[in-house]
Amino acid sequence: MIKRLESYILRYEGINDERDALAVKAFAEHPMEVVLVQVETSDGYVGVGESLGYGCAESVKALLDTTVTSLVKEEDEEHIEGLWNKVYRATLRYGRRGIAVAALSGLDTALWDVMGKKAGKPLYKLLGASQDRVRCYVTGGYYSQHKDLERLSEEVASYVKAGFKGVKVKIGGASPEQDMKRLKTVREVVGEGINVAVDANNVYTYDEALKMGRRLEQFGAWFFEEPIQTDLIERSASLARELQVPVAGYETAFTRWEFYEIMRTGAVDVVQPDVMWSGGVSEVMKIGALAKTLGYPVIPHYSASGVSLVANAHVAAALGTEWLETHLRRNELRDNLFKERIEYDDGHIVLPNRPGLGFTLRDDFVEAFGGKR
Repeated sequence: MIKRLESYILRYEGINDERDALAVKAFAEHPMEVVLVQVETSDGYVGVGESLGYGCAESVKALLDTTVTSLVKEEDEEHIEGLWNKVYRATLRYGRRGIAVAALSGLDTALWDVMGKKAGKPLYKLLGASQDRVRCYVTGGYYSQHKDLERLSEEVASYVKAGFKGVKVKIGGASPEQDMKRLKTVREVVGEGINVAVDANNVYTYDEALKMGRRLEQFGAWFFEEPIQTDLIERSASLARELQVPVAGYETAFTRWEFYEIMRTGAVDVVQPDVMWSGGVSEVMKIGALAKTLGYPVIPHYSASGVSLVANAHVAAALGTEWLETHLRRNELRDNLFKERIEYDDGHIVLPNRPGLGFTLRDDFVEAFGGKR
């Protein structure tokens, strides 16, 4: 039985100067901020999950502390599907997307962590393992007044030196000419044997995305992520038909129903859900199964704390995805949130054989990261 649900806002300010195109052009400025969810059961198990908190952490926490808690307290924690449906339906009038699904994502992931701990199995095995490690690409190339082409070169060179075979660079926050110059610099550093993808974070119009896509075709981009606004599904489908470079997305979509429309219309060539956005472990497994059925490759998205990184890694290992996104820029919410270290080997994230997510929050995580109870 669920005894207690607690949520915490955690924040890391150390990378505020690094911005993507949505921050540069659309005022989407926020620190590295997440809502951590803890579920405690009557028999002493504690599970942890993560909810999207970018610019909305206070609202997500309020929903968790009130509506979600009242819906799940004293319920059977093993009824994960039933609890997902209960919360989703209870918030249907104002939910279905955004803050309500973000809250549900953290709850669902925490319940799966509990289930793994009770079963004595790592989550990826509980879900039906395909592999125990997942190859990662590294997202970088953020815009910063402190990052000229020399520093960009040093950054991507460090990823290749660490054994990673794919990198992704932010675009859309500068002119097309400036962005192509940045990409050519990256290619010169990493060589032809490394995949180079780009991410526009939804800022282009259709015409801008089409023109940039033509440049990216000539460049040989691995994929073109979130070229336009997520809502413009038909226009994204037109881009995917017009361009030779694969269109990837949309981590800013929510639940299997929105991803189904994205896949049904051919709005992407690569599907990118995220456990902290899309509805939690349960929902990303469903989205992954749907993508497999329809023949789409899945590359889970990641961008926040260590909890969502390892949760996405467990799901990727269960689904058998070829790639997973990771980050290596400084982020204390990823690197110092746990007592254990997240392990990489030759460009792959290695799943632990410990129960559940396999990681333990440090004892002082609330004090260390300004956590608000």
